[in-house]
Amino acid sequence: MEVNRIFDLLEQYENKYKPKDDVLAGKENGEWVKYSLKTYREMADNISYGLMQLGIKKGDKIATISNNRPEWNFLDMGIAQIGAVHVPIYPTISEEDYRYILNHAEVKYLFVAGKPLLRKIKHILPEIENLKDVYTFKEIDEYKHLSDLVELGKANSDREKLESVKIAIDKNDVATLIYTSGTTGFPKGVMLSHDNLLSNVKATYRIFPVD
Repeated sequence: MEVNRIFDLLEQYENKYKPKDDVLAGKENGEWVKYSLKTYREMADNISYGLMQLGIKKGDKIATISNNRPEWNFLDMGIAQIGAVHVPIYPTISEEDYRYILNHAEVKYLFVAGKPLLRKIKHILPEIENLKDVYTFKEIDEYKHLSDLVELGKANSDREKLESVKIAIDKNDVATLIYTSGTTGFPKGVMLSHDNLLSNVKATYRIFPVD
């Protein structure tokens, strides 16, 4: 198969390396938890279904403020599959930059790792004009959890609709909007297409001894 969009990697991965039980791994309570390729695909699909149920459409912006973790990858693919744009934000920037990026990108939904990061931005959330809701990767009583979105997706799964949406996504469509630290003024948003990101993969995958 031809890989033109980010999410095409999942299908190719499944075709070539299935079964695989350690595609991703993360530590939970000091123990390593592995995630299989099957789980990766199911999580991405259910996130796509959930986001579509929330009314997210092609070109809408979804932001994450998080350290590196498996949930980030699940969400990244789920966003990509429906043509929405992932806005990953550094977990170490200033309050002023968070306010600027979230408003400038017109972010509709925000995913935050947990309490420490949420504490940094909680008081500015009412100032984010287009923000509809906040989800977390860690359980926090007063906030929705990623699992809530996954369950919403499971309850509204529509494979035919998702496939029709995926078909309509072009390699030149924007996949992610990355804000640079910049040297002066506010951060600058850099639009990267599916093709931009995959060009790195295609240019280097023959170099590494991957079987």
